[in-house]
Amino acid sequence: MIGKNGSESQVVSLPEVLEILEARKKAGELGYEQQLAYDYAKKFAKLDEGKSKKMRKELEELGLSAKGATKVVDIMPLDITQLKQVLIIEKKTVEDDVVTKALAVVESYRGK
Repeated sequence: MIGKNGSESQVVSLPEVLEILEARKKAGELGYEQQLAYDYAKKFAKLDEGKSKKMRKELEELGLSAKGATKVVDIMPLDITQLKQVLIIEKKTVEDDVVTKALAVVESYRGK
């Protein structure tokens, strides 16, 4: 079984997935599922890998979990309502000031 001996899992954003699959594509042909994931990541990744890591780190410093911060990076919500819907993944109430600061972080990366 694939991944049976995996010791840990890690949350990665779409731009990071894209970079991983591009490296694998250079090494050889991608499998069917990998090609589908590559096409999806290429279509929907809104930032490059470096900016996404930096943005995720800033969001985590605000108190978001790695999973929540990664979802925010992937979706890049347009307003507070969308951001709150994305942050449902946190499974705890996120304070309004944290949501406002997180939206400011998203806006700062949207223009770059």
